[in-house]
Amino acid sequence: MRRIVRDVLLPVMVAIVLAFIIQALIAKPYEIPTDSMVPTIQPNDRVIANRVVYRFRSIERGDIIVFSPPPSAVATCAPEKGVPFVKRVIGLPGDVVTVEDGVTRVNGKVYTVPGEVTPEYSMTFPAVPKGDLLVLGDNRPNSCDSHQWVNSPPDPAVDPFVPQKNVIGEAEIIYWPLGRISFLN
Repeated sequence: MRRIVRDVLLPVMVAIVLAFIIQALIAKPYEIPTDSMVPTIQPNDRVIANRVVYRFRSIERGDIIVFSPPPSAVATCAPEKGVPFVKRVIGLPGDVVTVEDGVTRVNGKVYTVPGEVTPEYSMTFPAVPKGDLLVLGDNRPNSCDSHQWVNSPPDPAVDPFVPQKNVIGEAEIIYWPLGRISFLN
């Protein structure tokens, strides 16, 4: 009996504890339920988010982030409680983002993502405040993102930004389905 505990049960328990620690502190899997990031991430793809990367470097334009939705997103999109969002960072603090005639510009310069679906809306976002991010899905017309979270006319109480403190991590790997295994970014 002692041998079974030492050779089987103890290693299994250590593996389970390590899996929980890794998921809580380092990397966590998420299922993507919508088409907001098509073609980069397909509906029902599963990704792994790196939860420690932003302790070593700043969030960069183009990063695909996993984050807790801000109140404006919750009011607009009505997500399931506790379900995080996955979007691409387009605007960093101080940036002015505009979308016009299907073209996204950051501080006046064209910003494109390979394969992005052309937006069907035009708008100029307010400058991104310090400590916030502006995020858009790669499937721009069909993504509940910053372009839907802003009111017309803009209401200062409802803004289109994601507080950086809401960022859980960077989506780095598609791990399921097996035929789509790949690194993101």
